[in-house]
Amino acid sequence: MSWEPMSAIRYPLTMPSPPFAFARLDVPLAPLTRYGVGGPARVVLFPRNRDEARAAFAWMNEQAGPRLVLGGGSNVLIDSAGFPGVVLCTTELKSLEALGGHRYHVGAGVALGRLVREVMLPNNYAGVGALTGIPGSVGGAIYMNAGTVNGATCELMESVDVLDAPGVETIAMTPDLYAYRGQCFCSPGAVILGGTFAFEVAGEDQSAVYTHYLQRRAEKQPRGRCCGSVFKNPEGDHAGRLIEACGLKGLRRGGARISNLHANFIINEDNARSGDILWLMEHAKAAVRARFGIELQEEVRIIRGG
Repeated sequence: MSWEPMSAIRYPLTMPSPPFAFARLDVPLAPLTRYGVGGPARVVLFPRNRDEARAAFAWMNEQAGPRLVLGGGSNVLIDSAGFPGVVLCTTELKSLEALGGHRYHVGAGVALGRLVREVMLPNNYAGVGALTGIPGSVGGAIYMNAGTVNGATCELMESVDVLDAPGVETIAMTPDLYAYRGQCFCSPGAVILGGTFAFEVAGEDQSAVYTHYLQRRAEKQPRGRCCGSVFKNPEGDHAGRLIEACGLKGLRRGGARISNLHANFIINEDNARSGDILWLMEHAKAAVRARFGIELQEEVRIIRGG
């Protein structure tokens, strides 16, 4: 993988202004990500409901240039030079509806932490250990099947609503549709609008589980501007252990550093550029490959400028 920095973003000259009240022009993307990295996008659309999302998606796909679907920005690294196209951001899709029978329909823009605090804990639903402390939105968590060693998002779901060219499809969730930090029911160009969670009441106190895992994350994972785990754990091992064994804890490039607390975290300490972070990623991959013969796979999604 190589990072090719862009000297300037060239916007498509023929792109019309979007006919939506929920559109914004020339939007810096850094504030929309947990890394705090990313240059401006020509157009960002913030639909607030399904009808607006359909209209935004249709308009976006009519335009020339690249397109990006962005959720809570917790697992992306966006080019500091910017994005020369249209971004559809799902953060305003915040509906949360109780359907009965321990089932809830949750919009893509609902924060995962809110789902845990406002739905799972008050009802003592199982699965709190799988989702506690994970940043970002429900849509992003579904897309990457976010989770922990205790489980993952898609395991708790009955169905997912996906917007693609033919329209909205509600996909019944089955184990063959998802895997470790991934899924096969939503392509990169489609939009997860939300989905239905089907919970079960737990036999043990989930508030104690919640407190335990919050404390554990505070002790073992660094604070600051970062995307969480940079690399997926190889089967039977941990990416952080491999990177630490290569002596890379604390390595700095520009404004970015491999965390001294956990080597699978790269922190934006001082106005880091995307190239700083990617350089550290590539350096860690090369070191692990050379020493252990293991090819680390990125968990963070890299969004190039063009």
